[in-house]
Amino acid sequence: MPSRPKSRPGQQALITDPDRRRRLGASFSTDTSLQEAWSYDAVRPRYPREVVARMLALSPAAHPVVADLGAGTGILTRALLEHGADVHAVEPSIAMTEVLAARSEESDQTRGRDAASPRLQVHRTTAEETGLEEASCDVVVAAQAWHWFDDALVQQEVRRILRPGGVLAVVANYLDTSVPWVHRLTRIMRAGDVYRPGWTPPVDPALFGAWTTRETRWERSITPEEIRTLSTTLSSWLSADEPARERRRANLDWYLDEHLELPPGEPVQLPYLTVLHTSVLPGPT
Repeated sequence: MPSRPKSRPGQQALITDPDRRRRLGASFSTDTSLQEAWSYDAVRPRYPREVVARMLALSPAAHPVVADLGAGTGILTRALLEHGADVHAVEPSIAMTEVLAARSEESDQTRGRDAASPRLQVHRTTAEETGLEEASCDVVVAAQAWHWFDDALVQQEVRRILRPGGVLAVVANYLDTSVPWVHRLTRIMRAGDVYRPGWTPPVDPALFGAWTTRETRWERSITPEEIRTLSTTLSSWLSADEPARERRRANLDWYLDEHLELPPGEPVQLPYLTVLHTSVLPGPT
């Protein structure tokens, strides 16, 4: 039986070395090509509808204004739009925002309630300096991204742009390592962002209230070929040299084809765990 991910003390940063955080984060923000961004959007998991609905329901606004920090290719952005929110997608990567804009144009989700007020606005900047107006958002969310930010700076920025009674949400999809074959898969893929029981995002209690954490287990249908592509969207792959990538390809081929004996092109049910942390600011006095 493989060992389970060890628990991590609450409020401890997932990436404690700032230089390592910047190096790995750059694999998405500055080094990602347009082709890699399209692959990312195609194979990264979506977020369960009930999870998206839950974070928005915490806001008292009928049509909440949401800042999606580290929006990437807009996977969560599109879900927020579908649920009736107006979204500021904040993302520094040129390639990622090109895909975000292209995918958003494929539907009418970006139409405003009037022609002069689009429901989606894209900001090609960082989470630490969004450029948004003070107290302009009902919800600020970071999906699969909080660990890439400078802790102190992003907290000050989130607090600045949130309205009284607003919601900070941190959400992530994890491969469900409670399933033995999935745990071994994460080791082979070098998927570092596995869920650590008991962990909550590190925040200053003077700025934010206590976290409420909800876990949702689900499965997605995915082919072995898509699992291989999924592995190439991880920061550990993007930052690796070619010899390391070749070893990982060989190990993944052996695991999927020989050990698991997954038929090519046939979908398998891949278990996931979506974890949502929410903190609600005090309302107006």
